[in-house]
Amino acid sequence: MSRLFRRTLAWLSVLGLPILLFFSLSNFFVSPAGTAIGLVFAALYLVLVIWLLRRSPMWPDPSGAGWLWVAACLVWGAGVSFLLVMLSGPAILALTEKWGLELTEASFGGAYPEEIGKALGVGVILFSFRALNRPWHGLITGALVGLGFEAIENVLYGAIGAVLDPNSDINGTLWLWAVRLLAGPGLHIVLSALAGWGLGLAIFSAQRSTWWRVQVAGGWLAVAFLLHFAWNLMWPQTWMLIANYLAVSIVMYPLFIWVWVRAHRDCVADDSYAYTSRSIATLSTK
Repeated sequence: MSRLFRRTLAWLSVLGLPILLFFSLSNFFVSPAGTAIGLVFAALYLVLVIWLLRRSPMWPDPSGAGWLWVAACLVWGAGVSFLLVMLSGPAILALTEKWGLELTEASFGGAYPEEIGKALGVGVILFSFRALNRPWHGLITGALVGLGFEAIENVLYGAIGAVLDPNSDINGTLWLWAVRLLAGPGLHIVLSALAGWGLGLAIFSAQRSTWWRVQVAGGWLAVAFLLHFAWNLMWPQTWMLIANYLAVSIVMYPLFIWVWVRAHRDCVADDSYAYTSRSIATLSTK
């Protein structure tokens, strides 16, 4: 565990928490009903996904990571990542608009700051907790960071849906949540998990060269970036959008399943490491 990385994580989390609270609470001025429903749904979504992830043997030792690690992942995803997007996103959106890149405007505005910001958090967190020491811990950490980002983004979109619906804020919120949960389920969870898998491999694989680690980490981040970029393409026709979502899904979800199965098998087969809360001073049994 690096003290520098843990301090960095702590300071950025302090900066990210006000951003999280701002986005969560400011939407009450847009639609109180839509925001309230969104926050309830977000809480249920967090509980469900965390419960599912905890069923996996890839979940790190709770005595070494625990809820502080979970909280760090969620705060980074829902707060720090949004802070980074706010700082870098407007500039790239202005450039795409100036250059007339309507097709890729949402792709650059989403994939560019979001995937990099989330992956940065995964890297900082992996170096901050001693119990994170295997490649699949990068996968789980990435999933949690993506979960935090997706939960708060759904709340924001739900409030927008409430305003756009001409009849009822509640109907608009429910419709937007249904669309985001059913069309591209767990999108940010999957993308951040793939990037986290690459970081976990790069950091925790033994007897590998620096160049190999750079290639693996950069390669999987590129995969997450390109999938997000392709998903956000704004085609002019509805059938083009649907075809695009299907094409990306055919690549993204099977790839995620393959990575998950591989990581699960590696985890189950691994018996080379035992975590202790403090260093072992002696091997004597007396």
